[in-house]
Amino acid sequence: MNRIKLVTALLIFVSSVSSAVFAQNSDVKSNLVSLFDLSKSKSYEKAAALIAYEGEDKTRIQKEAFNSSNKDELTQVKRICKKISALIELSSKYDFGAPSVKKDGEKEIHSIEVSFVSGDQKLVTEFSFIKTEKGFLLSNMN
Repeated sequence: MNRIKLVTALLIFVSSVSSAVFAQNSDVKSNLVSLFDLSKSKSYEKAAALIAYEGEDKTRIQKEAFNSSNKDELTQVKRICKKISALIELSSKYDFGAPSVKKDGEKEIHSIEVSFVSGDQKLVTEFSFIKTEKGFLLSNMN
């Protein structure tokens, strides 16, 4: 009887952990799709909320999104969005790979590879996200 309870508890635990991981992967992909749409439509102010801050303020780096009302920060957002738009515009299609999670010290980096295809050429770009209090933010693209 105790074994049945143990197995049941273990199955519930594994199920809840896999559900949480699936939900996080879904959030990351959803944010990336939104970022693609916002980049194509040049909605830089809205895109700023999905990109992790990089700049002089050490307390904000990789902890919160860019501030769209700050001209300098919005300029950085535009640069990132224009890179994304260029990848999309030069491709006839793009495909999302499976999301992955890597540890970088204490941080978890959630990544998705996207294959941008144009004719027989394929360019694979990895989009990396970090989890913050406000959700997943794009932290890097390679």
